[in-house]
Amino acid sequence: MDPNSIADTLRQEIETRLLAPDSVLRQESLAERFGVSRQPVRQALDRLLAEGLVVRRSDRSLAVAGLSAEEGRELTALRILVEGEALRLSLPRLAPRDLRRAARMAEDLAEEEDPAAIEALDVAFHAALYGACGNARLLRLIDLLRREGRRAYALQPPGSAFRAAMAAQHDAILAACRDGDAAAATAALAAHLQMAADPQPGDTR
Repeated sequence: MDPNSIADTLRQEIETRLLAPDSVLRQESLAERFGVSRQPVRQALDRLLAEGLVVRRSDRSLAVAGLSAEEGRELTALRILVEGEALRLSLPRLAPRDLRRAARMAEDLAEEEDPAAIEALDVAFHAALYGACGNARLLRLIDLLRREGRRAYALQPPGSAFRAAMAAQHDAILAACRDGDAAAATAALAAHLQMAADPQPGDTR
């Protein structure tokens, strides 16, 4: 198994919370798990370290990165800022087919049960609305920030309070976009991102 494949596997496990924040990643154990020497494991971990998914602790060991409450608030504020800007820039250029695509993603998302498919649909929904912004760097930044604050989609079963609220907020964003109301669209998006970042006990977000 090559470093890219090892990094991809660990990245997915970190981002879907199969590897919880602060979990220690030991080269020897990972090498045994993947059936390789320590070198490709070390290279994979170096990539995750550069991406910010892994941190080096004071004892030099590597662990899965986690966000403090303050870091989470900072990340949410930044996402609201940059995603709101992408939506504002994109809105005048959105074609009817873009809105239809986003509506299909939202409809499928409300019924999906597989965590990987839920994530893909959620990403596709927002991409359909941001894609016409005309700023490739902004879109790349949004993707990086989304990865840093990635939610555990496995904790969002159909029928949960979070899924119902998410569907309603997607509908609100779409309605404002259809009306061409940038202020309402960005306000609905901000509420959506804030809710996702601040789950309440018992709502299975």
